[in-house]
Amino acid sequence: MTKEQFIKMMKELVSIKKDEEALQKAFQKFEPEFDHFCFNRYEELVVRSIELAMNDKYDWISYWIYDLECGTKAKRDSVQDKYGNDMEVRTLANLYEIIKFSE
Repeated sequence: MTKEQFIKMMKELVSIKKDEEALQKAFQKFEPEFDHFCFNRYEELVVRSIELAMNDKYDWISYWIYDLECGTKAKRDSVQDKYGNDMEVRTLANLYEIIKFSE
């Protein structure tokens, strides 16, 4: 998968996740007792497909999406190379480089 293809697919996934969150908030506004719903099946399928296409052996994509909340929680020391040097991971371009560096 090229860098451009990866970034395009990941941007679409992030957009869908944001839409899902907005829908969740709308339901809760309409019905305050509404708990939640989620689309885990599609998300797991899409994330796993991208991981396979990228040969993401170390689950960097899942880490970026779930632990770093799509890069918004990334800090200087969130990712380090094998020499202990900090690697930037805020953007999808950064994430792509980390995955390729890890191969």
